[in-house]
Amino acid sequence: MNRAKSSPPVAAAVITMFATYASVILASMTLPVLAPTASQTLEIPARYIGLYAAILYAGAALSSLAAPNLVARYGALRTSQGALGFAAAGLFALAIGSVPSAVASAVLIGLAYGPGNTASGRLLSAMTIPGKRSGIFSIKQTSVPAGSALCGVAAPLLALVFGWQGAAIAMGFVCLAVSAAVQPWRAVLDAGRDAAHTLLPRKPLAGVALVMRGPRLRALGITGLVYSGMQYAFGAVMVTFFVDRAGVSALEAGLVLSAAMVTSVMARLAWGYVADRTRADVVLGFLGLLTAASVVAAVFVDEGWPRLALIALGCWFGAAGFSWNGVYLALVADIAGPERVAAATSGVMTFVFVGSLAFPALFAGLIAVSGYNAALLSVAAATFVTGIYVYARLSRAK
Repeated sequence: MNRAKSSPPVAAAVITMFATYASVILASMTLPVLAPTASQTLEIPARYIGLYAAILYAGAALSSLAAPNLVARYGALRTSQGALGFAAAGLFALAIGSVPSAVASAVLIGLAYGPGNTASGRLLSAMTIPGKRSGIFSIKQTSVPAGSALCGVAAPLLALVFGWQGAAIAMGFVCLAVSAAVQPWRAVLDAGRDAAHTLLPRKPLAGVALVMRGPRLRALGITGLVYSGMQYAFGAVMVTFFVDRAGVSALEAGLVLSAAMVTSVMARLAWGYVADRTRADVVLGFLGLLTAASVVAAVFVDEGWPRLALIALGCWFGAAGFSWNGVYLALVADIAGPERVAAATSGVMTFVFVGSLAFPALFAGLIAVSGYNAALLSVAAATFVTGIYVYARLSRAK
């Protein structure tokens, strides 16, 4: 297929995968963003909203196991549309305003979260060549900060007008609208689906087993667990950390987090460009070292730090700790090959979701027992060692 014929489907694939995944991210962030108001209706402290995320990632880990079969049978776009249906249902459940409905919301949105990277991994890897793959995957992965940023702006504004429950309903309709908007591309992008493919996986852990069998995929699985764990552990407490250690207001600390998210959008694109023109394994390992250094720098934060220095630190972490995902998923696709990319992506995403679930809890426990410094140095050490390990393992296996 020549470039002229292949370009429109590639563009459509990137746009549809970006839009659908950004919408799922938006759904997953709705309650955390609205927590100060929603917690009053739910009659639980806002700090316990973190349990919502734990349930959500548990659901994501489960649905990621079924994702290869869903993608094979229905296609990447239809699977993503189905995920948006689950996300909308989760937001509508959240709007009921009770603790049981919030738990149901977390489960439904978690099930929506799981298949996204498996779907996009299979679709985009089939349409790109290795020398362009990191850049394409990184463009798609900017959907994560984009969805988070959109939710951070839109949800509070909608809550001011319609109340927090009305905002949740509005976000649900956004998910349904995006699902409808991408429908015209379904026939083209899902042309390779196999309607006779079995729906339920005979071996639910086949993707995990595939990752564990190969030394390079196993290294990527471990890397995904640690890198995602670090990302969500420090990212989840970043605002609270800067309030406690730097003595800034919650608004100022929120600006630091916003700076990190904005930086990550540009950094994901930049790292994808660099990885395509150098070596993706070197870039992925380097990002671990760069992230570890930024977390170590956070140990020295105190009330004497100027505001610009805090923003610079947030941008540093955003450029590394929030920006590894596109290069990572492109490497998974390159190593797995077109026939195994869906199963391999499902497998590594199980590791990613486990890290996202476990590390924040362990990090919070360390903070409670030993304070911020011990927690920060522990996660920095794990990330540093993992960065060296993944580079050494991927280089040795070539």
